[in-house]
Amino acid sequence: MHRALIWLLRWMPLRIMYGVMALAIPFYVLADGRARKASYHFFRHLGWGKGKSAWHVFLNMFNMGMAVMDRFAVYAGRDFTMTGDHLTLFNALKPEDVPFMILASHVGNYEISGYMIRTPKPMKTLVYSGEAATVMQNRSRLFEDCNIQMVPVQEDLSHIFVLNAALAAGEIVSMPADRVLGSAKTVKCRFMGEEAAFPAGPFTLAVRREATPFAVFVVKESTHVFRAIVQELRVPAAGKTEEKVQALADDYSAVLERVARTYPDQWFNFYEFWQ
Repeated sequence: MHRALIWLLRWMPLRIMYGVMALAIPFYVLADGRARKASYHFFRHLGWGKGKSAWHVFLNMFNMGMAVMDRFAVYAGRDFTMTGDHLTLFNALKPEDVPFMILASHVGNYEISGYMIRTPKPMKTLVYSGEAATVMQNRSRLFEDCNIQMVPVQEDLSHIFVLNAALAAGEIVSMPADRVLGSAKTVKCRFMGEEAAFPAGPFTLAVRREATPFAVFVVKESTHVFRAIVQELRVPAAGKTEEKVQALADDYSAVLERVARTYPDQWFNFYEFWQ
């Protein structure tokens, strides 16, 4: 199925593929009760009414479908354009002896940026290891061209040693910082008016390795255009490690909330975020 989709995307206009996909979205919304409820509750946290929230559940699922379709379109050789703050970010990342942490999220389509722009020095990016072989092969091929190496999540946590070594060498490490699924330790932050749990690992790694942290989001603006949103995050110069971790997580949470409110239909955490 993946190979057939890549073949179709080599010649079929993206808008037509989006339209075909849209026909299946109502069935997906009905079939996946967990994702439907989580999406609905997210929109209710924005202060929206029941009717508006229910309609945006459909739009949310449709945007998720487009995000997946766009990844396969890149595998098929399609070109997209990136606008926004990414050039400013990459200029900041150039010093060879300074480690950097890019704290990503499940808002928008961050992964696609790794297929479009070559990083100024080596980057290690944490990825889920359970993807299909077709996806992993295409990811590896495109990331390699952009100076990026995948680090799959391992049950024995050996991926942490790889990321630590990369930061010690002054490289770039990229990992999501908004999803606690599978995370043993969490840090609590205010998010959209309520307390929510965030994984402590990314923030702790940045603080202990004294890496300069950035929050980076890549959102879809139109069919072939993405926008990069970059925000350097603050780590207090003084204080205990736990206090610095909390401050960094709070700063990230505030930026995440701002972006999620601006692009609510591109929020792709389909689980109960506040539980």
